[in-house]
Amino acid sequence: MEAGLEHLSWAGGTLRHVDLLLIVAMPQVKSLLTAARTLRLARQLGIPRLGLVGSRSERPGDQERLAAFAAEHDIHLLGVIPRDEAVIEADRLGACVLDTHPTSPAVAAITGLAPPIHGLA
Repeated sequence: MEAGLEHLSWAGGTLRHVDLLLIVAMPQVKSLLTAARTLRLARQLGIPRLGLVGSRSERPGDQERLAAFAAEHDIHLLGVIPRDEAVIEADRLGACVLDTHPTSPAVAAITGLAPPIHGLA
C-alpha cells in the first residue's frame, strides 16, 4: 500500500468525523499517482472538503505539474512548499522548522496555506 492510503482504509468509523482532508504530494509521478488514489478513496468515503498541497518543489515546471494535476482531478491546489535545506536541518536537530528557521521559504509557504484552507469552508 502506498504512503497515505492506510489511514483512509484502516480508519473505519472515524472518517465520518472528517470534514477536511489535505492531500500532500510531491511533483513526481509516483507521488501524484498515490495522491490520485487517495483522492478517489476520499471521495468514495464522502469527505466533503479536499485540498492539495504540493511538497518538495525544486525544479522548473514542478508547480505547473502540480497545478495541472489539480485541474485534471478537480481539487484545489492550496499551495506549494519548496524543497528547503532549512527543513532538512531542523529535522536532523529534532526540531520544528518554524522555530529554527522562521524566515525560510518553506515556512513562508506553510504559513501561506492558512487563507486557502479557510477558503475551502
